[in-house]
Amino acid sequence: MPDSYTTRTLVGVLGGLDRPQLFLLDTFFPDLALFDTETVDFDKLDRMTGLAPFVSPLKAGTPVAARGASVESFTPAYVKPKNELDASRPLRRRPGERFAGAMSASERRDLALVDLLEDQYMRVLRRKEWMASAALRTGAVTVEGEGFPAQSVNFGRASGLTKALLTSARWGESGVSPLDDVQTWADEVATTSGASATTVVMDPKAWALFRKDPQVAALLDYRYARSTEVELGPVARGEGQWATYVGSVGQFDVWTYSQPYTNEDGTAGNMMPDYTVILGGRGVEAGVAGYQAHGAIKDPRAGYQPLEIYPKSWIEDDPAVEWVMSQSAPLVIPARPNASLCATVR
Repeated sequence: MPDSYTTRTLVGVLGGLDRPQLFLLDTFFPDLALFDTETVDFDKLDRMTGLAPFVSPLKAGTPVAARGASVESFTPAYVKPKNELDASRPLRRRPGERFAGAMSASERRDLALVDLLEDQYMRVLRRKEWMASAALRTGAVTVEGEGFPAQSVNFGRASGLTKALLTSARWGESGVSPLDDVQTWADEVATTSGASATTVVMDPKAWALFRKDPQVAALLDYRYARSTEVELGPVARGEGQWATYVGSVGQFDVWTYSQPYTNEDGTAGNMMPDYTVILGGRGVEAGVAGYQAHGAIKDPRAGYQPLEIYPKSWIEDDPAVEWVMSQSAPLVIPARPNASLCATVR
């Protein structure tokens, strides 16, 4: 039985784990960018909507403005979930193992390590999903923690793309059409960024109000096309099946999403707070152009290399304790922040 596991072995274990679907990351931030510096540099893209100017064929060409972009930098905070590998676990029968035991202590230790790495892996991914939610809802991500004072990364989304409906304008009030609101908001995103915001994500409470709109009831199509297949009825997706495709209304694909999480202090939260609606464009040219950036890990054993997650294990003597830890320096970035809008509808 080895004293500890090598970096190559632990990274190989992570590579063999099933990567769950995390709805907001997969939908709006699907790409991964690994940096070999602790600082993450990111571009904010402007989508061009100008027309080519008319000129006489006998005149010289007219210079036009190139696509704009601005570069910003940020040093991400670390996430470092850490667990003790209980020394008694290799000596006890595992759940599902036959009575009297069929495994050696070494095999149980290996499986216990995989259990801990998988839990840490999921914690890191949920933190990135939390960042994706914050970026889409507020246009910014605030990070703070032990030894890391609160810092807000403001991606510069136009203030008008974060809305809170009040009094008689709220969904569920007499004379208010949720579908008209969604169409108006999509037009606003198109005007501001040139993006096509056709993906609509709602929490269940917002969806309950949206589906009551007579216009929605008349236009809602439950069929979901995936490659060459067409599925009928709601389609669930994501870790724990938290996201459900509920249908299309005109050009809009509508999803409901509600994923709970637990904060460090034990309080409960949700990736989609009550009565939240997010509109966003998908893809690089017509969408948020989001990606998951990771700074290099400042750990000699990691070789200062760019990794999404760096796992390590070590043993302390007297008393003997084995530790497993995963380190990551993530920042979820919408390169085109104005391609999204968030509204609190009640």
